[in-house]
Amino acid sequence: VAPAVASLRRLVIDPLQLDANTTRLFVSPDGALSYVPFALLAPDLEVAYVPSGTTYGVLLAEVSKRGEGVLAIGDPDYGAKPAPDLVAAAEVQRGSMNLVPLPATGAEVKALGTTVLLGKHATEQGLRDALAKNARWRAVHLACHGLVDPERPMLSSLALTPGGDDDGFLTALDVFRMEISADLAVLSACETGKGKVYRAEGIAGLTRAFMYAGAPRVLVSLWKVDDAATLALMTRFYAGWSAGLPVVRALREAQRFVAAQEAWKHPKFWAAWSLWGLPD
Repeated sequence: VAPAVASLRRLVIDPLQLDANTTRLFVSPDGALSYVPFALLAPDLEVAYVPSGTTYGVLLAEVSKRGEGVLAIGDPDYGAKPAPDLVAAAEVQRGSMNLVPLPATGAEVKALGTTVLLGKHATEQGLRDALAKNARWRAVHLACHGLVDPERPMLSSLALTPGGDDDGFLTALDVFRMEISADLAVLSACETGKGKVYRAEGIAGLTRAFMYAGAPRVLVSLWKVDDAATLALMTRFYAGWSAGLPVVRALREAQRFVAAQEAWKHPKFWAAWSLWGLPD
């Protein structure tokens, strides 16, 4: 990891000749840079991603708004019985995807949410109904499996509990059609920051969908994440944010906390998380 990071830093960060007083870096990535964890390249800076300068200007109108409460949804019922060893847990095939239960996400949302949807209640309709109960949420937190479709990014989805006519896949296209009035959307799942990269347009996928639906800040991951490390990071992140830290600083401090733990010091445990949108 270290040689790759050093090489990328020379290519991407060093030419910027940042002033020593610089504390924050905005990244509007193009092409392969969309999948680069800038938290590794600029560890001393607060890093926020924005689709474009124009989009950032539009989002600034949301700075003064503040919602209340955290709507958290997790541990969806995929139809399989949890096992002590999750690697050996029975997989449930949904479409072409094999899904295993995620009981750790239940602990995550219980620790963070003021309104919690778990198991059989973690459905798309349950999410829609809960969203309507608050004029604006402080955060909407979804902890589940993330499924990326790089060729058809609008079908990238979050795997929830199926129910009724709902197949359980909350796709990017579904989200584009929703109204998600929240200060922050947290997609606590694997690879939620991925999609299809369009030249000069950035990534099409779940991140853009949640921003379009009304969340001016979206926290996503760039690769498959560890359950225990994610729980620790999210708990620390919300604690910092609730204490008054800007969102981007709360994320940086949470990543530093996880990286300081011997078991999680490798960047794979903490560097995946990226904040898109407003940093404050």
